[in-house]
Amino acid sequence: MIVGTKRRTIGFDRKIQLDWLDATADWASQGLPVADMRKQLERFLEGKVAGVGSHSARGKTMTVLLHIWVLVRDALIPLRDDGLALLRDRSGRDRLPLHWGMCMATYPFFRDVAATTGRLLALQGTVALSQVVRRMTESWGERSTLTRAVQRVVRSFVEWDVLAETGERGIFAPAPKITVSDRDRMGPWLVEAGISNCGRRAQPFRSIVRATSFFPLDLNVSPRDVRGSPRLEVHRHGLDEDLAVLKEGK
Repeated sequence: MIVGTKRRTIGFDRKIQLDWLDATADWASQGLPVADMRKQLERFLEGKVAGVGSHSARGKTMTVLLHIWVLVRDALIPLRDDGLALLRDRSGRDRLPLHWGMCMATYPFFRDVAATTGRLLALQGTVALSQVVRRMTESWGERSTLTRAVQRVVRSFVEWDVLAETGERGIFAPAPKITVSDRDRMGPWLVEAGISNCGRRAQPFRSIVRATSFFPLDLNVSPRDVRGSPRLEVHRHGLDEDLAVLKEGK
């Protein structure tokens, strides 16, 4: 066990399908009360995820879904609300970058699995599940639930068509990237999602848009695109580096 990792909460430990995220976000966009959303999700997941009650597989899946798009912490409410507005004009695979951004902003564990996966893909061209588990164990500490959680996140990546299975068991290849620009503010929104919940209010702009945690996306976003964001500032640092800064109180 690595010192300092024992109390870090995994949280995202379910295999999640995109249509489940779509349904949750759509109900949130409609302003459905949380109690009603739980009932809707219970019915929606019947026959797809087993169990009854909050501690069952279905209950835990509902918890993950609700924490991504509904029960977010206060600091993420503006990001969530803007994300819901952006979702309304999109369907199908065009929604994936927004789901990805909220998963990253909500769950550090998801962010770290994504970053580890992306880093290995960049180095090797493919990624082995065993490698992701080993590296996540090094940073999050060895625990009985970690291996299963990593497996379920990676299986979610496969379900979302951002990883493709190869002919070798447990080895995955990248799918074609989704290009994201500043169109309709989704690019700047993703920059904000990339800096939220990372432990630092300021990051080099280049490191955000090229982060391995965004491995399924090609973020074609410039500092100029972000300057109109209500919660981000961009400052020149040195001769050739821009810093993206999350505004105080945002």
